[in-house]
Amino acid sequence: MKIKMTKNLRENLITYGIVVVAFIIVEIMISTGSISSLMKGLLVPLCVYVIMAVSLNLTVGILGELSLGHAGFMCVGAFTGAFFSKCMENVITVGPLRFFLALLIGAVSAGFIGFLIGMPVLRLKGDYLAIVTLAFGEIIKNIINVLYIGKDANGLHFSMKDALSLNMEPDGQIIINGAQGITGTPKDS
Repeated sequence: MKIKMTKNLRENLITYGIVVVAFIIVEIMISTGSISSLMKGLLVPLCVYVIMAVSLNLTVGILGELSLGHAGFMCVGAFTGAFFSKCMENVITVGPLRFFLALLIGAVSAGFIGFLIGMPVLRLKGDYLAIVTLAFGEIIKNIINVLYIGKDANGLHFSMKDALSLNMEPDGQIIINGAQGITGTPKDS
């Protein structure tokens, strides 16, 4: 069976090949120590921005929907996954397993929230869809900036005021520290 190579398929295969070769080169450079720790640290947000750009291209470029809530949905998934990873640090001691579960839980939670928001919002068209999804992203950002969650022997404690309002035991641990985000997450990956 002969596969007809169209221009679009050829361009996609070339693009995938370039991405795979770039990944292999970066992995070789990391394993040989040619990349500094600063550059390794910069690669993580770079990959997050690439994922966000691809998802925006899918939504805006291919589907034609002007949705601006991607940052909010990614925030929900990232904080849920990191929260799970931090809470299960002493329960699931195998780092890669905890990372995989946190990734899965983050993706499912972002998808679930996206589904809940999408049900009523996708009936809107044009600028109204953009306004509502942008508002959702801002609401999530503002909630995360004032959210304090801690854990001690009595369980989880929530506050929207400050970390002292958590009223935890002395051995308690702050997990989400307002605008500082999640503190002390384990390096699972």
